[in-house]
Amino acid sequence: MTAELTEPPTVPARTTRRTRILRRVAAPAVLLATAGFVAVAADAADAAAGCRVDYTVNQWSSGFTGNVTITNLGTAINGWTLAWDYAGNQQVTQSWNSSYTQSGAHVTLKDAGYNAAIATNASVSAGFNATYSGSNTAPTAFTLNGVACTGATAPTTAPTTTAPTTTPPTGDPWNPPAKYVGPLASTWQHQEDTYADLYGFRNYLFDQVMAANGSINYCVRWESTATVTATLRDQIQTAVQRQFQKWVDQLNENGTGWNRWPYKQVPVKVVGWAVRDRNQLQWSDSSVDIYVNDINEGAPQCSAPCGRFFHQDGNYSGCPGGAAHHYDLSLWLTQGMGIGGAGGDWGQRIDKDYFVNALNTDNIHILLHEMGHSWGLNDFYDFDPLPSEGFVMKAGSATQITEFDKWMLRDFWRHLKNRYGL
Repeated sequence: MTAELTEPPTVPARTTRRTRILRRVAAPAVLLATAGFVAVAADAADAAAGCRVDYTVNQWSSGFTGNVTITNLGTAINGWTLAWDYAGNQQVTQSWNSSYTQSGAHVTLKDAGYNAAIATNASVSAGFNATYSGSNTAPTAFTLNGVACTGATAPTTAPTTTAPTTTPPTGDPWNPPAKYVGPLASTWQHQEDTYADLYGFRNYLFDQVMAANGSINYCVRWESTATVTATLRDQIQTAVQRQFQKWVDQLNENGTGWNRWPYKQVPVKVVGWAVRDRNQLQWSDSSVDIYVNDINEGAPQCSAPCGRFFHQDGNYSGCPGGAAHHYDLSLWLTQGMGIGGAGGDWGQRIDKDYFVNALNTDNIHILLHEMGHSWGLNDFYDFDPLPSEGFVMKAGSATQITEFDKWMLRDFWRHLKNRYGL
């Protein structure tokens, strides 16, 4: 089925729903380096009774991509304005799922209309790009609709809370090389300290693979004026599958899933393409869905009703063709982006020419790095647990997945697998 959308859909074209993971930007444009989860959490309250704000950034030397997720802990609201002040010279240049204004250090994000309502215990996210120089200190306080955010309601009785289980169960086969035991422990502790909702977040790539019963669908965002032949289309599919499997291989040992990981292989299928002009795609078959002129963040986007990022409840009733035509991740290929990239639960963004020229390369290391962010792995701009060695998640220090990358991924899995009953 070919779903050719010639007008933008009415749903938000990029609800950054928890891109805490992830909306990372690598160095040159997301950039070169790795911005991956410079995640900073801040608490907030809503105008009615309470809310929480998770503020995360993925930064490079002169800019960053930020994301705010507002969780309404009070009564339902309809219409929101979130504000904060920066301590430095940060300047917002673009936002999505919101409109923004900035006066000096004071930034205001206002709902985009379609996401104005936030029910009790529901969340809404918005993202933005910004520049800075010097330090990029996160804001320490937020207001929602003019009311200071505190991260909680005011209960009449003290609530009973249970701390999340952070220690893997007895018998867990945790046997990394001795030289990595300490660095891995400090890496996990760093993630606990910096991720806003490490254990509660439910859209890691682990979650996506498990929800799809061991497969992943992609949609390509073609941010370029170049044409695409059927041959190039198929080569892109093959390259994405090959790079994705390299991460899956790290979760297997001697042909068996490590620590009950259930999938030896995870098939990857490119199910859609998003372009500005249908004539850019030089094929007439209906092998993929095609989305035309749905522009968001300055680039063509695949239909939001079909994206898991927008519908983590699995409800694809608004998707042409239904759930069979949904996509889990976007591969965002940007002309002129430069060396660098971005990655998160929404997918990966890298330079179009870099990727096309590397299609036959064994390790497309920038894509591998960004895929690592989709799994949940951190960036290492401000923290280096292994100064003596390079690894692909430490941007610019390795060109392939290393043993340390493997054990970081396995560490993530062993802490998450209980949520799947494993």
